[in-house]
Parts: sequence; C-alpha cells; structure tokens
Amino acid sequence: MIKALQAIQNVEKNPNNHYLLVGDSDFLYLYLKKIIKECDADLVETKLFDFSDKGTSQEDLLNELNAIDLFADKKFIIIKNINKVSAKNKDVLKSALSNGDNPNKILCVDHSFLGFDYGSKSNFIKNASTKDISDLFVVIDISTPFESEMIKWIKIFSEDLGFKMTRDIANSLIDIFGTNFSAIYNEISKLSILAEDMDTSNDEWLDSFYDWKKNKQIWEFNYAVCDKEVDKILMFGSSIMNQFGLLYMTNSLFTIFEALFYAKLNNGTITDNSRKTLRGKIVNKISSSSTKYTLEEIETGIKLLSALDKKIKTRNIIDESEFTNLISGIFRNG
Repeated sequence: MIKALQAIQNVEKNPNNHYLLVGDSDFLYLYLKKIIKECDADLVETKLFDFSDKGTSQEDLLNELNAIDLFADKKFIIIKNINKVSAKNKDVLKSALSNGDNPNKILCVDHSFLGFDYGSKSNFIKNASTKDISDLFVVIDISTPFESEMIKWIKIFSEDLGFKMTRDIANSLIDIFGTNFSAIYNEISKLSILAEDMDTSNDEWLDSFYDWKKNKQIWEFNYAVCDKEVDKILMFGSSIMNQFGLLYMTNSLFTIFEALFYAKLNNGTITDNSRKTLRGKIVNKISSSSTKYTLEEIETGIKLLSALDKKIKTRNIIDESEFTNLISGIFRNG
C-alpha cells in the first residue's frame, strides 16, 4: 500500500495500472480519480458502479467486466464501495478483475477506515473482502493525512492552480482549515484568481480578500476563547461582530463552548461530533483548554449564548451592549 502523496508520481509513470483506493477521504478519491483518468489518453468513457446504492446491479458490473472486446473503446470502470459486493458474487468478481485480457482501466474504492499497526507504524486494510482482492491492484491509502503532510499537499495544489505559495500562507491555511482538503483547495483556488490582479510581493494583500480576513479573524477569536484570554476575546470578537454581525460571532463561540463542554464531561477526550463541527487546528486545543474552564463556567456560557441567540432572532437589540454583557457574564473573573 502506498500513500496518496506517493501515488501521484506512480500514476503518472504507470498509466496502465489498475488501482484500489482505501480510506475515508472523499476528496482524495476525486483528486486521484481525475489524475488517473488524465494520465490515460485512451480512455473514452467512464462507467460508475456504486454499491452503496441499492439500485446498482452487480450483475451489470460482472457483464461489463466479462464483455472483453480487444477492438472496443477503452473504458474507465469505477467500482465504489467494492467492500459491499455480495458474498454470492465475490468470487466471480475477483475472477473478472484478475483477467489480464481486460483492456479497460479499473479503479476500485473502499471508503472504510483503515487499521493502524503500531509495530510497523503503517495502515492496513481491515475489511476482509477488500483485502482479498488487494493483490490485483496498486493499493493507495486515501485516509485523511496527518497534519505534518499538509504542507506537501498545499505545495501540490498550489502548483496545480498556478499560485505562488509562501510558507506563512501555507501555515495559515493549516491553522484555519486543518486537514480539510476541500476547504484548503478551494481557498488556494480563490487566492490564485485574486492574486492575478494584486501586488503579491508580500502577504499584506491578503487583508483585502474578504473570505481570508474573515477566516483568519474567526481563527484568532477561537484561539483566544480556548486560551481564556478575555482581552483578546473582546478585541477579536468586537471586530468580527462589527464586520460580520453578532450572530456570526456567537455561533462560533457556541461551537467552541459545546466542544469544551463534551471534553470536560469526557475527561478531556474530544468527541467525534466536535471534530466535525470545529474547523482547523483549533480542534487540537479543545482537550487542554477544557482544563482552563470549570464546568459551571462552560454551562453558564452555553446558557447565555442560547438566550442571546433567541434575543437576536426575536428583538431589536444593540449589538455592542449585548456582546459586552455576554463576555462579562461568561468571564466574570477574567
């Protein structure tokens, strides 16, 4: 099994290989699928069979794989969720996939989570059905990468999009978006378009980019909340409120307090729900930050935020006063 980073060169050098992608990242599936298709100029048609869809016929796939015509157009056959092929068809499918005379390009995908072997420090395929066919393919690990790999991915995306990346911008992207491939790729895409009409000799031009400024400010605000730095919470929160509205600021604050609440109840363990709702490296701070708050402070914060949310949606209020009262109520001893 090779990592997705290594796979890019492998695909470009070996356009005739068949591939099995295993892991949880849908973005990496889409990204590698695009590269695999572009590296084989002979492909004329894409056929998708997704076995998470009950309407997909396994018999149709078997017929497609067994209908070998050396003079027919070369097809790109994608089999998603191959791990869900029925036991009845498993051996027939394996036989069809192993047929060396099949002229088509075959890409199989299993979005199951991989296991991790602490001895070899490497991932392995847990699903027995997928593992059984893995020797027929070049297997690529498309699990969400460690944060340490993201700089390399950002460099690849920047080259794709023709954007001159700096280390400071790359680090900021990781701070704001963590390992969220889609968000990072989309942000670099927007930056590349904006940079065409800007002086990019230094990074100050980024402050004129609305989305970048907004994302950076909410990241700074969230960090201040996690660190319980009341002066910074007031400064960053006030700036966000004045530019993007009180509701935007309170929604972000509520997400942090909800994550702190569950971490506090679970002795610092971050819940899966918190990982889904939080964005960027802030998720790494929740565990240690939960020790800086008492449960009473967190519960008070959630109650005050809920009350303010209702007030914002039902009454005319003075944002500045409500914001000051909220922060004073949560951080009475700050």
